[in-house]
Amino acid sequence: MRKLVSWLIAALLLVGGELVFAAPYASYTYDFYGNAVPAPQAYTAQGIIDGASLGISPLREPRDLAVSPGGEIYIADTGNNRILRLSSSFELIQVIDGFWRESGWDTFSAPVALYITERGRLYVADRDNARLVELTADGTFVRIIGPPQADLKGTLPENFNYRPFKVAVDQGGRIYVLADGIYEGLLEFDVDGNFRGFLGAPLVRPTILERFWAKLATREQRKRMVLFLPTEYTTVDLDERGFLYVAEFNQIRRLNPSGTDVLRKNGFFEPIGDVPTAPEYRPSEEVPSTSFIDIVARQNGMYSVLDRQRGRIFTYESDGHLLYVFGGLGTTEATFRVPVALDVLGDTILVVDRGANRVVVFEPTGYAQLIHAAIQEYLGGNYERSAELWTDVLRRNLNYDLAYTGIGRALLRQDRFAEAMTSFRLGSNREQYSKAFSLYRREVMAENFGKVMAGLLVAVLAIWVWLKIKPRLAVAEAAVTRFVPVRRPQGFVTSLLYAKHVIFHPYDGFWDLKHEKRGTLRAALTIVGLVAVTYVVMRQYTGFIFNPRDLSRLNVIVELLSVLVPFFLWAVVNWALTTLMDGKGTFRDIIIATAYALVPFVLINLPLTFVSNYLTMEEGTFYHFFRIAAALWSGYLVFIGMAVTHDYESGKNFWTCILTVVGIGVVLFIGLLFIHVINVVVGFISSVYAELVLRL
Repeated sequence: MRKLVSWLIAALLLVGGELVFAAPYASYTYDFYGNAVPAPQAYTAQGIIDGASLGISPLREPRDLAVSPGGEIYIADTGNNRILRLSSSFELIQVIDGFWRESGWDTFSAPVALYITERGRLYVADRDNARLVELTADGTFVRIIGPPQADLKGTLPENFNYRPFKVAVDQGGRIYVLADGIYEGLLEFDVDGNFRGFLGAPLVRPTILERFWAKLATREQRKRMVLFLPTEYTTVDLDERGFLYVAEFNQIRRLNPSGTDVLRKNGFFEPIGDVPTAPEYRPSEEVPSTSFIDIVARQNGMYSVLDRQRGRIFTYESDGHLLYVFGGLGTTEATFRVPVALDVLGDTILVVDRGANRVVVFEPTGYAQLIHAAIQEYLGGNYERSAELWTDVLRRNLNYDLAYTGIGRALLRQDRFAEAMTSFRLGSNREQYSKAFSLYRREVMAENFGKVMAGLLVAVLAIWVWLKIKPRLAVAEAAVTRFVPVRRPQGFVTSLLYAKHVIFHPYDGFWDLKHEKRGTLRAALTIVGLVAVTYVVMRQYTGFIFNPRDLSRLNVIVELLSVLVPFFLWAVVNWALTTLMDGKGTFRDIIIATAYALVPFVLINLPLTFVSNYLTMEEGTFYHFFRIAAALWSGYLVFIGMAVTHDYESGKNFWTCILTVVGIGVVLFIGLLFIHVINVVVGFISSVYAELVLRL
């Protein structure tokens, strides 16, 4: 009895009070940093549809299915050249293996795709017969739409062999077809079945290297090069508003009637399936990327896509946020061998597994139902109820970022801006946080208008007083910055304050640093320390909107070294290089000049870090402008400082700086190589020692 109880506990997974059979695949989402975050199961397999369950001969390489508005299911049993019509309870109603037409009985030859309209018209992509067949819901023949015919020569490829593999029909009766060998997008037919052209051609994406070689190649070489052809669309579906969803490779597009992509991509990442395997993120080309094979538009703006590479189903909401992932390849009843198509019956998801000759039925768990209900309530304007449902989702999955965003949106609609900001921050939603912060800041300003105006008045008076006493301070400053003989070098504070003169009068300033000893090594190292501290402060305390870093992984030592190591490498390599190129500066001179040149980095970025906490995303232009200005100003001063220190002309100084950067790269490479060799030697000695100990 104990063994039976233990087995039941192991076989069941308790999720927020709901018992769900443990699925043979992982469920997860991705956080802001691209890390997979475990999540409760959103869907579980509840049954299969195959020949045995329907009481007919086995299915053979099924390729597609479609669900009618009334809930009837049509399965394209491609290998058997037939279409199966099922009820919403998965009982067989009819086998459509042909149809009567004027010339007699006609049959299918590889029916690979189905689409059923709101009017109950069934469209069949009869691939090997190079045609579309339109039938009524019970299989009665309506018409045949043959291959596209173009009046203008060159519209279609030469020797074009029409093999349609996907079809969709909008509410106006326009027909959209995907066919093998067509790279121009969707074939569009009018209501009468006449070919009208192409829609939404996929984008050509040659790599930078391919573009570079194409520019250098001769005309003959270009002819021999592989053409830059876009990939074919793999699937198409229509949503309730008449927009076309198409997929190519790991990309999804939502096309309006003019063929323009209007898909919202406001999630942490674009809808690309598994983030770590995407070409722009994967560590190696050997890691296969997600490859979408089918897509289905669902209610409330959601859509689900099927990945044939790993058998996973990704579901996104209308803004592009990933809701959940489930499914996988395998040999169990809940996994797929070769998944090829999917559709939905209400919230039930049906997946065609061509490799196992069956359809797998997935039902939503309570977790998925809560997500769907929260989205529906929000779209219906019931924001308070939506927030309650998102809170229930968080009880089941505390790491679900979208739930925090959902709560934040509901609070934002209720003008609870401060609370919305907290939720958006927990959900790492910087765009929505910026909107909430903008409204909250406006609210605070309105409530404290008198105090703000009083503060501005005080600031104006302070400026007026400053202008009055500035002449006296100028006299004092002149006394501080007076000429000091070489034999009596400046003190620490005086040399530190001289940085102001250097950054505004670089030629005179750097000359004085070297020849009149206005700078000290102690002050220079202090400035370097301030630069390192400023860098750490920027990484840690920059405003949430402008700081995309994972602060939980911030290592202060590493951040400090990322400033100090490049600084001293610059000094060492520049000194070694200029020694061979008649440079007049010593190692000490290089350190002092470079340090003083970095003062703008500190003076601008420290206050900017504080101010960034009070800026919105729309005001980010100012933030980025001052950051770039600080970098350019410091870079300009480093250039001038090296020229004055070594007594170089501009051209020679430019190439010296470039060679210094290259030299730093060489030193880093040699250093890493040395460390690798040491590790190998240590590993070898350890293995020899272990071998001797074991044998003796």
